[in-house]
Amino acid sequence: MKPHRFEKHPTKTLILIVIVFLFFAVFAAEMILSLVEQKPPVILVKSAATGVRNIRLRESLPSTIQIATPADSHLRSVDTLEKKAFRFETDEDGYITPSRIHEQPDITILFLGGSTTECKYVGEENRFPYLAGRLLEESGKKINSINSGVDGNHSMHSMNILLNKGLALNPDIVVMMHNINDLATLMHDNTYWNENTSRSLLITNKHRTLAGNMKDIVRKIVPRLYFGARIVKAKYWNPVDETDEFAHSRGKRLAIDERNIFELFAGNLQAFINVSRAYGIIPVLMTQANRFKENPDSIIIKHMKPMEDLGIAYQKYRSLYVHMNEIVREVGSANHVLVIDLAKEVPRSNSYLYDPVHFNDNGSRYVARLIADRLEGISK
Repeated sequence: MKPHRFEKHPTKTLILIVIVFLFFAVFAAEMILSLVEQKPPVILVKSAATGVRNIRLRESLPSTIQIATPADSHLRSVDTLEKKAFRFETDEDGYITPSRIHEQPDITILFLGGSTTECKYVGEENRFPYLAGRLLEESGKKINSINSGVDGNHSMHSMNILLNKGLALNPDIVVMMHNINDLATLMHDNTYWNENTSRSLLITNKHRTLAGNMKDIVRKIVPRLYFGARIVKAKYWNPVDETDEFAHSRGKRLAIDERNIFELFAGNLQAFINVSRAYGIIPVLMTQANRFKENPDSIIIKHMKPMEDLGIAYQKYRSLYVHMNEIVREVGSANHVLVIDLAKEVPRSNSYLYDPVHFNDNGSRYVARLIADRLEGISK
């Protein structure tokens, strides 16, 4: 009697059985989750076709829930940020919730910006884009104030968000705050049209990795399991993020073209104003609050170490940063646009900012009141 195939290849057969079992177990879990949550998260899958390029819509992943806890490595470079879980949820269009709380609002305000607008490490109801709307409602109007801030975004990314999804909201007012991300991008790459792996305006095959493509495939096939695993990972395992967006500049001395930096930044602010007005939207600019004093404290010194390694002294960097805020004021004044000058109105203190530019809960509440007071006159 011939031996059974299992007897001839027991190890291979067992491995095959385990693979088949896991395959069906994964899809069974996804089916069970689908009964609980009928609408799966919206997944953005980048095309991997050879030669295909895509405009990078640098947004928070839609329909997701994260439990964001600051890593220990991050806490070592800040001074008024607690190590606790911050809920970070987005709606189906990638806006940070709470967002569209009224089905028929009297006024819709869209906030554009980077991580200083995103306010990931601020309580949900203390994030200034949301809270400013609630404060404005004291006048009796229904306000939808929508947060589209994304960590690392510069003004060109915000322009893409405004054009490709923001206009669909039919906002009455759009508020934009940028400075430090534009400065970093233009200092390292000299242009917005660069090959930076995470900040480039176009996605090409150069930016795609095997790990990234595998994540896209998993998100597409089993979205509920993927996002459930993300939540568990964020809650129980918080590895150090070693991603370096400007690794290509390390070990070199940066050649700073101030005129180029300032002209490109001013051009983006002007384009934002022009596009907003073309669609009947009131544009508002904000300078960026910060802790860049003439004599830096210990936290600022820690954050400036990478700049010094590139040959940029603190006073030089501070001068560039301060001038970027001045450009916001100049462009606003030249176009008769409201400028909310957070750089002047927010004290340069760790009572409001836990690092050079990011608000803690107290700072975000303080800024929300400033913004609501300034917008009250144009939201009537």
